[in-house]
Amino acid sequence: MALTAPYGFPPGVQYLSTPVPSRLLSPQDRLTYCSPCPPSGLPNAPPKLSIRKISDPGHPANGQSGLFNVTGKPIPRGTWLRDYVGWVHTEDEADLRSDYDLSLDRRVIRDERGDVVRVDVIGIDATKMGAEARFVNDYRGVPGFVRPNAVFELREWDLPSSTKAEPKKGIRMAVWAGPHGIDKGAEICVSYGRGFWQKRSEEAAQV
Repeated sequence: MALTAPYGFPPGVQYLSTPVPSRLLSPQDRLTYCSPCPPSGLPNAPPKLSIRKISDPGHPANGQSGLFNVTGKPIPRGTWLRDYVGWVHTEDEADLRSDYDLSLDRRVIRDERGDVVRVDVIGIDATKMGAEARFVNDYRGVPGFVRPNAVFELREWDLPSSTKAEPKKGIRMAVWAGPHGIDKGAEICVSYGRGFWQKRSEEAAQV
């Protein structure tokens, strides 16, 4: 992927090609979630996408930006679109006001009896640094959408230090074309999930 920001990327946000780790991450988490991914590790060549300003009064994100398919043809189902990169952090460092923070991993830690001691959460926030995937909007209320045409799912690749005895994987959150593909020229939209909108409703009620 290009190391220079694409057209339409905001100047106040740092453009990334590889996630940036928090200083509080363990060495293993840094290796897993923040290792550079070589071109050979990509599922497919990145399709041509464009960041565009939305000027439709009926769009929930009117006046903001979205990510669009500009390949000149439909994008088939299951196509990898872009990785969601940003600042990878621990749960204690999460910004509860952020609209760009996703969960990467939730690890249940148990004691010797099998009882849950705690749940460790690793998140990734693209508020201040990220790439094209940070512009993917939720499908709800977008004209012409009755369902999302893309999904957030993890992807993995073998790290150079991986061996048969000790396999090591790089892991990224990624945006993929959904089960029905993405139409030519269409905006790429996912589902943020009910939890996201419930959180926003609670915040609005407190204002």
